[in-house]
Amino acid sequence: MVRTILVTGSNQGLGMHTVHQLGSTPDIVVFMGSRKLAAAEEALSKFAADVHSSSTVVPVQLDITDASSIKAAHAFVSDFLKERGITSLDVLVNNAGIFVPSIEETYAVNVFGTVAVTEAFRTLLSKGGTIINISSGFGSIASYPKRPKPVVLLPGYSSSKAALNMLTVQWAMQEEEKGSGISVVSICPGFNATNLSNYAEAAKSPADGCKIIVKTALEKEGRTGVFFNEDRDLEW
Repeated sequence: MVRTILVTGSNQGLGMHTVHQLGSTPDIVVFMGSRKLAAAEEALSKFAADVHSSSTVVPVQLDITDASSIKAAHAFVSDFLKERGITSLDVLVNNAGIFVPSIEETYAVNVFGTVAVTEAFRTLLSKGGTIINISSGFGSIASYPKRPKPVVLLPGYSSSKAALNMLTVQWAMQEEEKGSGISVVSICPGFNATNLSNYAEAAKSPADGCKIIVKTALEKEGRTGVFFNEDRDLEW
């Protein structure tokens, strides 16, 4: 049985490594969402030889801040699945995100863009599917009183991830009420050496950081309404 997965913001960093590892797994169709299609195609060329013979990696132009791009990507994914005789999408990985000084720009991608793409692709998700929101420990309100001083102050990024965590809880509750079987989780992949992070010298490889994302995306039955990293559950 083929498992179908869409990963947003996946032409670099954690997203690219997530797609790479998923594509290396048997019986997977993974859609590689990217704001620029050429960037996804270039990224794919770097690991195309590793894609399993029974799996397919499909670059998709997807700017989560652009309604027309989301609509076109939805139509593309839907048509591709139908051509393969597949009726639904199993997993949506909301990986696209930015880390910039502007709170307005940060929320446009990390919150409002994620909401827009989730609402659009929710219609394609299968019963028992999964929505994975890529969050951060900086989005944990409970952790701040416990953080060693000086505390890193990241108001835009941190609050956007706190908002994303609340969306995880709300969406999980909604899906439970509907009886859809769809699980919704937040994952903290930790500090990774990517273009998003300014902590590269202390960061781990995104090839390692993405493993918890890949593991969760491949699980056919999982928990819902939870926030965790590779080691443990995290406080909201």
